[in-house]
Amino acid sequence: MSNTTSRVETLSDRFPDARHVDAHLVIDRREWVPGKHPDPQRRHEGQTEYLERYFHCIDCGVEVVSKRDLPIECDGDQR
Repeated sequence: MSNTTSRVETLSDRFPDARHVDAHLVIDRREWVPGKHPDPQRRHEGQTEYLERYFHCIDCGVEVVSKRDLPIECDGDQR
């Protein structure tokens, strides 16, 4: 029999910046999106992409642009 060391990795280890928003455990995400920004105030001439910020729940996988758009319930247990 060989000796092995098992390591338990928690979500807080993998996502140190995660924080609770109601029932969800969310992280901030940013992604480059092709095209012009949908907000005319943030759009500029010759723009070919823009940085979109959104929130991702690491428990249930829901992604929203605003924290207010998060569902009341987190279906993380059903994933």
